[in-house]
Amino acid sequence: MSVTTRSEEWAFPRRRGRTTTFARVPVLALAGATGTLLLLLSGRYGYLSDELYFLAAGKYHLDWGYMDQQPLVPLLARWSDELLPGSLVALRVLPALVTMAGIVVTALLTRELGGDHRAQTLAAAAYALSPWLLLSGHWLAAATLAPLEWGVVLWLLTRWIRLCSLGFHRDRLLWAAALVVAVGVQTKFQVVVLCVMFLLGVAVAGPRRLLTRPALWFGGLGVLVTALPTLVWQHRNGWPALDMGTVVASETDRWLFLPNALLFSGVLVGAVLCCYGLWTLLHRPEFTEYRCLGWTVVGTVGFFLVVSGRPNYPAGLFGLLFAAAAVGLQQRGRTRGTAFGWLAGVAYPVSALLPLAMLPIYPLSFLSAHPEIVNYSRMYETGWNELAHTTAEAYAELPEPLREDTVIVGSTYPIAAALDVHGRELGLPRVYSPHRGYWFFGEPPDSARAMLYVGGRDAITHHFGQRRQLATVPSRHGVVNIARGVPVTLYTQPRANWSELWPRVRTL
Repeated sequence: MSVTTRSEEWAFPRRRGRTTTFARVPVLALAGATGTLLLLLSGRYGYLSDELYFLAAGKYHLDWGYMDQQPLVPLLARWSDELLPGSLVALRVLPALVTMAGIVVTALLTRELGGDHRAQTLAAAAYALSPWLLLSGHWLAAATLAPLEWGVVLWLLTRWIRLCSLGFHRDRLLWAAALVVAVGVQTKFQVVVLCVMFLLGVAVAGPRRLLTRPALWFGGLGVLVTALPTLVWQHRNGWPALDMGTVVASETDRWLFLPNALLFSGVLVGAVLCCYGLWTLLHRPEFTEYRCLGWTVVGTVGFFLVVSGRPNYPAGLFGLLFAAAAVGLQQRGRTRGTAFGWLAGVAYPVSALLPLAMLPIYPLSFLSAHPEIVNYSRMYETGWNELAHTTAEAYAELPEPLREDTVIVGSTYPIAAALDVHGRELGLPRVYSPHRGYWFFGEPPDSARAMLYVGGRDAITHHFGQRRQLATVPSRHGVVNIARGVPVTLYTQPRANWSELWPRVRTL
């Protein structure tokens, strides 16, 4: 009876066939080209509304938890701004690196499943051409970090399964996966759904030996311990994450969830590979030991479908599905000859059209003549500086005694965040908002007898006796300004103290 040595572990064949080496040159070249493109475009346009929110939260309201996020992204935004204050490029270096790493991890997943150099390149290129994964690589957000976190967890678990099938129990892989999950929990709670569905998939399809490994359960306990501060914050604030789930469900069409998720994966290549990858994991005999991964995909997508999650929530599964599809094509001989030539020469270039068109590659003059393009990309948000300057001018023109007793309130969290980030250097005080997560940042003091409200008339404005519009945000010529026309209004004669009013005006 032969014994496999430790040095053979890395090159041992899947199902006793030789495992190929990592496709270093094409994959790293692809990742480098993608990262370079993202960095070259990173300074072309201003902050997105969510980036403003994360910056404001990290710089002025850092906490263990938030209604709609966990503390990692605001903390990263704060560090980035402290390193190079006001630099869009500095803020967006990490998202570009995360996207590059996601491409590499997808190739490693493909290799772990038995993919050769061509299959690894096929899967990595699909990742790079996913509209959602490429576009989200342009801004710092939890939705940018989550796909990489999920991909690394799935890669580590896939590797454990492969080595287990060969008689190895490398539980350090489980510890590493637990560490990544702990980071993921500080990014978004959705990673817990992935873990639960994976365990259910293992219980259904094996390898059930995984469920007996102490490292799995102690690692899970470690994740829970690291998440305790965030869970305590949620408990003390009435579990606002559940309220956010209700908001997301109200904004999402359940019947369009799957079509939109496939669109996010890729117009042609991504959608086809996702469907074929799932079929491969669930049906191909060569993937018997990885059936649990297929059921993980089914369970995770099914959960988000039932709760009406956003279609980008399963984006962390794209890499796995691309990898499985590429290996499935390889094993059927479809990545050779004319079939692979068709994919590389036709399908992939066509699939590149949408994600590249969504990136901020157009000049502002062109956008002004074609505003419909803005509807396809969040990259073109402009006007936040104009909003801050207009508000600052209106605030400065108030009589000094009144100005000292006036608080600034934004109608929505993007408006409040823009005023907090851009307005401090213009002389504005801290900004309040009753909208979503900003409501938890605190209420105005009861001593305030006037409110400078930035936004239209809402429920909060009906609690004041007098109003006077001071300004309106203009639209600069040639610029697509999403803040244009926003009124800046002074409200006086409050009918209740802020401590009484604030709980009644919270909006979702």
